[in-house]
Amino acid sequence: MFRRSHIVLVLFSLLLLSLAGCKDEQTENTQDYCNITKFSIGTLKRTVVKRTGHGKTVTSVSTIYTAGWPFAVDQINNQICNRDSLPTGCTRRTLLDITYKGKSLLYRSEGAADDIPWTVYVSSDSVTIPENGLIFRVEGNNGISRTYHVKLNIHKQEAADWQWRDRSEGLDMSSWGNARLVTLDKRVLLYGTVDGNEWELWQTQGDEAWEQLTISGLPAGTDFDGIVAGKNLYVCDEDGQVWTSADGARWTKHGLSDTKRLIGVSDNRLYAVRNGNLYSGALDGDDTDWAEEVLDDQPSRMTDFSSLDSVRCIFTHRDNNLKRMLMVATLKNPTSSDLTAREWAKMWTADGDELTRAWTYYTPAWQNLYELPAMWHMAVAQTNGNLVAFGGSRFQQDDIVPLNYIYLSEDCGLTWHTDDLFYLPDELWGKNCSWLNAAGDSMGYVWIVARVLDADANEATYVLKGRQNALGFAK
Repeated sequence: MFRRSHIVLVLFSLLLLSLAGCKDEQTENTQDYCNITKFSIGTLKRTVVKRTGHGKTVTSVSTIYTAGWPFAVDQINNQICNRDSLPTGCTRRTLLDITYKGKSLLYRSEGAADDIPWTVYVSSDSVTIPENGLIFRVEGNNGISRTYHVKLNIHKQEAADWQWRDRSEGLDMSSWGNARLVTLDKRVLLYGTVDGNEWELWQTQGDEAWEQLTISGLPAGTDFDGIVAGKNLYVCDEDGQVWTSADGARWTKHGLSDTKRLIGVSDNRLYAVRNGNLYSGALDGDDTDWAEEVLDDQPSRMTDFSSLDSVRCIFTHRDNNLKRMLMVATLKNPTSSDLTAREWAKMWTADGDELTRAWTYYTPAWQNLYELPAMWHMAVAQTNGNLVAFGGSRFQQDDIVPLNYIYLSEDCGLTWHTDDLFYLPDELWGKNCSWLNAAGDSMGYVWIVARVLDADANEATYVLKGRQNALGFAK
């Protein structure tokens, strides 16, 4: 009997101790605890600088309503930020809406020295959140406090804008009368000449430097202005003989001859203008003759290619197994009524007959509001599967407009779009152009070489590298 009573007493004592422990734990979790539970910002002002086609800049200020940019409060790492960054140009001074538990909330700049005083947060005050962030400290009872690191993420670049970098350092192009850019796999090659007979060759070396190469195997007087790039490079000499190179420096004779003007290359055929007509020739195999290309039912648009300028063929092969060739040109002597560039295209499957496919002329139509304007010194390049076009002066109300917009096509040249934020680099934008050439590389960059004149008719030659911004979430 005694032993049973003793056991009951022990169990009852353990139960009391357990209940007492739960009460102490509950008191410890609630007493003097402090934290931030919600953080948001008020409306912001955003400054945007746009450029017009007439060489002017327009600055506008708009209001950004920040409800679409919620802030995440990371209670584990004590960090607060907006993961989806705000557009570039936003101010960093704004009203804050903070919900917290504690006696008081204070803040100061991230990285501030210990002797810098804290500022008491007042909800009616505008607060500037610098680029390196703010520190917020929530203070509770008995000296307890918790510190949060707050950042306001703002994009440093405009979404879909173009960013450019000058790559002219190390190149003496002041005496060049012409230049040509081509890309071969991951290499960028630059040809330049003083007199059109002797050409220099430079290739990119690393991210900054240029390396000069020696051209060999070609007859004297070969004009690199007509060079085209595919898996290899191709150029023709004064006698019409086609030459090919795998590195841009060492050249060997190709089977095709009797041409004066190369304009493009696919993975199987080389395209050229001969006697005012369009021809193509096989790159490999026994076919060493030119074959006239099949035209569509509008021959009046294609009777004489010798009247066209800046003619280039661009080959695309996307994942849908379709191969395309787009030809873009302008008239040599345009008038104010020639507002649209000339475009033709043909398409075939990977196992189809490229030669028998007919070229279709993109007839200008009033329904299409997104045609490519006619431009002087027009250059077209391929980047990230899209096409970009820009060039020299074009006609607008009988006035000549200097270098201005970039035009972008995502549907192989059917429609072209521009924007106030699609503009050329500062070195070129709004200036008159003597000559211009461009190429896209395998990394999605567009390269430009151009000779321009400023307002005082001073000449300058640039090589520039750029790409369109593809913005995502902040990390």
